[in-house]
Order: sequence, then C-alpha cells, then structure tokens
Amino acid sequence: MKKDMNRMLVETVVRRTLKNIQNSPERETRNLVDLGLECSKGRFQKNFLRTTQKMLHNQESAYYSLVKNTVDSVDHDILTTFGINLGYNGCTKGARVIREVEAEYGFNVPWSITLVINEEKLDAEPDFYPSVLQQGISLGIHTYLFFILGDPEKILPLIEKQSECAFIIFLRGYQVSSSFVKKMKAVKNAMTLVYVNKDMPDACQKLRDVKLLYGVYKRYAEQDKKRILSGEWLNTVLPAKPAFAVLRADDSCTPETKKDVYDYVVSVRNSQKYPLVLMDLKYDILAIDRIISEEECMAEFNADGNLRTYEGLQREEKFNIFRHSLEDILREIQIAK
Repeated sequence: MKKDMNRMLVETVVRRTLKNIQNSPERETRNLVDLGLECSKGRFQKNFLRTTQKMLHNQESAYYSLVKNTVDSVDHDILTTFGINLGYNGCTKGARVIREVEAEYGFNVPWSITLVINEEKLDAEPDFYPSVLQQGISLGIHTYLFFILGDPEKILPLIEKQSECAFIIFLRGYQVSSSFVKKMKAVKNAMTLVYVNKDMPDACQKLRDVKLLYGVYKRYAEQDKKRILSGEWLNTVLPAKPAFAVLRADDSCTPETKKDVYDYVVSVRNSQKYPLVLMDLKYDILAIDRIISEEECMAEFNADGNLRTYEGLQREEKFNIFRHSLEDILREIQIAK
C-alpha cells in the first residue's frame, strides 16, 4: 500500500505537540494552529484554522482548558487517529475527492453520512453496512455518524475495519457497559456521544476512566428552548467533562426555535467561556458542507433505510439505501431539486 506522506508528516507533528502541550497548552496550541495554517491547502482547513487562530488570541479562552483536559485525559493514539481521520482524511483529502466527483458527475456529495443502524439488517446481511461505507469512501466521504439502539459492540468490528475513517457513535448511557468500554479501548478512530439523562454521568465516567474520547448530546423539543437558551442545560453537562456537547432538534420544533438554538450555539462558541465545543448536529453539518462543496448536502438514513435530507424525510422508494446504491440516491436528490 502506497504511504500517504502528507498524513505521516501531520501525524508526526500532532504526536510531538501532544507530548509538549501538557506543559504549555497555550503556546503549543497556538503553534500547532499556526503551523497548520501555513501548510493547509484545503478550503475547510484554511477557514477552520483562521477562525481558531483568531479565537486563540483570547488569553482567557476556556478552550485552553479544554485542550489541556482532553490531552491529559484521552489516549493520545485516539486523539491522533480520530483527529487526523476527521480533519485530514475527512475535510482535506476526502474533500478534494468530493469536489472532483461533484464536478465530473454533476451531483452533490455530503462530507458525512448518518446511519441509524438496523440490527436485523446488520445480523441478516453482514456485508450491507460495510458496502455502504465502501460506497461512501469511493465518493470521498470519511466521516460517519452511527445511532444504534441495541448492542453497540456489534458495530465495533465495522468501525475498526475502516481505519481511515472517523466514526461518531451516539448511545444511551445504559449502553455504555463495562464490556463495551473494554472493547472500545482498542478502537482508535471513533468517539462516543452519550445522551443526556440520568444515566449520562456514570457512562461518561466509565469512558473517562479508560481515557476514551467522548461527548454528550440531546435531542431537544420545543419545550426545551427556554432551558437551553438560558444556559441551564449546558451547565448541567459540564460536571461530566465532555469534549463536545451536541444538540439535535426534534421534528416538532418550529423553524424559529431551531434558528434561535443555533444562534445560541454559535454565540456560546464565540464567547469561549465553556471548556467544551457546543454544536448543532444539523446546522453545523451543513455549515461544514457549504465550505467543502458549492451547494449544501446532507444525508441521514433511518433504521428503515429511508433518507432524510436537510429538507426532511424522503419516503419514496428511490431514496431508500436498502434498495439502491448511495450514488444512485445522491443522483436522485440532484434530479429532484
């Protein structure tokens, strides 16, 4: 296999920085961002690093605490592998392939794919989900979000096999068992997001105890708006020390509520007062996609194989991943516009 020299160089710099950052998080973080900006070629990289560079001029930024806490508490192999798979493979190398495919074939390709895993399908057709991932990789997609309601250990072999991709696993606290945590220690290209409820603190502590990268997430409804915008919700998750906190709107939420929540998410990030990265699942995925591609594109497949785009659920059979290839579905989305 031909070695990617650019990736090897990036990995060398990241590993060296992780060693030094524990003693001087402010200086080493700024140096890493400055070096990345000098070497970056991709649009996403440049945009992200310029924003980060500007934010890090704030000496009181809570992101310095986030960096130090993460480096101290997370396995460096995970930080390196997941970070490079997401940033380099997903948003630089993969983004270049995405733009080439879009230019040549005339349909939009999302930078990430969300899959709600159907366990019956996973058990009955073990080649199905690996095939979907291979189809995505061939189009330049290296970032995958997995939701699974049953046994999460079933998807770990799938994740480990695609060692060049970055995976984000969304789980409930009760799914974070001692057995799962033990097996996750061997997985270097994934992070876990735990649903915020009474089971969250214990689940996060289990992940932290074995130096795994984790965050938390919440599917919010209309009645949660006030609690989110007041900052009350965010303050309840801080004791769990997540690196990320992700909000996802329920279908019942009004467009005004979704906009207000996203405006709040952006304002929290810009304020740099919290030692975590707050994100909105839908709108931040679209924001990244707009940087990578000319037009925004989003693809999520539910447990029945039906496609959800940023416009909503598409129930027509031609958009079902159980019946059609990923490329055919993306072509159909373009035709339907």
